[in-house]
Amino acid sequence: MQNGTKTSTHSRKTTIMTATAFETNFWSKVSRKYAERPIDNMEGYLDTLERTKAHLRPTDNALEIGCGTGSTALLLAPHVAHMTATDLAPGMIEVAREKLAEGGLDNVTFKIVDVPAHNPADGPYDVVMAHNLLHLLKDLDAALEHIATLVAPGGLFISKTVCEPRAGGLKFNLVRRLALPLMQLFGKAPFVNFLSAAQLDAKIELAGFEIIESADQTGFALSRYLVARKT
Repeated sequence: MQNGTKTSTHSRKTTIMTATAFETNFWSKVSRKYAERPIDNMEGYLDTLERTKAHLRPTDNALEIGCGTGSTALLLAPHVAHMTATDLAPGMIEVAREKLAEGGLDNVTFKIVDVPAHNPADGPYDVVMAHNLLHLLKDLDAALEHIATLVAPGGLFISKTVCEPRAGGLKFNLVRRLALPLMQLFGKAPFVNFLSAAQLDAKIELAGFEIIESADQTGFALSRYLVARKT
C-alpha cells in the first residue's frame, strides 16, 4: 500500500490483524468506567450526531463498528430502519445491551465482533459508521478495504477519528512520545496510531471512497469527521 498501488480486498483479507487478547480484555475491563465517564466535548459530540443524522434515511440498514457502550448507536437508531452495532469487547456490549433493555428500542442489535470478522454477506449496509475507532487499528489500510466490502454501492462510510493536531502542540507531543508509550509498556493503554488529517483522508479514498463532507474539531488533538461515499 505504501507505493500507492491498490491491492484487491480479496488478497488483503488474510492480512487484517485481529485484536489481541490484551486489547479485548483492556476494553472489557474499562467498559463500566467508560460508560460513566462524561463526554469530553459535548458540543462537538452533539455536532457530530446532527451531521450524521442529516445523512441517515428511515429505510437505511446501518452498521456501527466499534460502538463501545452503545450510546451513539441508540441515539441514531430512531433515524434508520435497523442499526447493527458491534464491538470487540464483551464488556462493552454487555453495557450496551443493558442500555438497550432500558430504552426499549426494537430496531437495534448489539454484537461482539472484531473488525475483520464482519461478514459482507450480512450486508450490504447503506451506512457504516466508525466513531473514534480508526486510530486504534493496527492495519488500517486492510481494515478500510474490508469495511468497503460491507458498504452498498453508493452507500456511506461515516467516521470520526483522533488525528495529529495541525499545528503540533507541546502537550500532545509529550503524551504521544512519552506518556502513552509508558502506559502501553505497563499495560495501561492500547495501541494508538495518530495520523495527520491528510493521511487519513488519503487512506479512506484509497479504499474506494469519495469524501463528500469533512469537519474538524480542535482541542488536545484533532478530531476529523468524514462522510465518504463508496465509489
